[in-house]
Amino acid sequence: MNRAYTSIQFISFIIICLLSSQASAIMEGLSTADLTKASDVVIEGEVIDVKADWSNDGKTIFTKAIISESMILKGRITQIDIIVEYDGGEIGDIGLNVSDVTPLIKGEKVILFLKAGKSKKDGSVFNIVGKGQGKYTIGSDHIARKGGFSIISGEELIDDNIPVDVLVDKIRRAK
Repeated sequence: MNRAYTSIQFISFIIICLLSSQASAIMEGLSTADLTKASDVVIEGEVIDVKADWSNDGKTIFTKAIISESMILKGRITQIDIIVEYDGGEIGDIGLNVSDVTPLIKGEKVILFLKAGKSKKDGSVFNIVGKGQGKYTIGSDHIARKGGFSIISGEELIDDNIPVDVLVDKIRRAK
């Protein structure tokens, strides 16, 4: 009887493992105008530092990035370096991957749609509006690109692979 029970447990475990899959959040697509209107600040800048840390309660890993602002496209800020925080990151051998959050990478040039928020550690920071949708990476060809998220609808609303000057114009008109 004990052997049969153990076999059933093992088979159940295998079935659960086979049926499990990695899930990612699926969002509704946001237009440039939607992102701009939902943002306190929209900036163009360069990521100058990225560091993961534990939240104050020690339960969550988050990443803090410092962005050197080169142009303010919407809003007002007084600091030259902007602190942006988002969930996920790696500390040593431990990592937290959050679906639809597109990490910031040191040295990349970006356009970010930001909302003022409170840090998971201390002070005030900015959070990216629309998770991965609120980040454009600017290539050396001056094309703004998005990536790292899934949408369920509204794909036609999303500006992707767009010249930076065209995107900047759309942002300025959407204020």
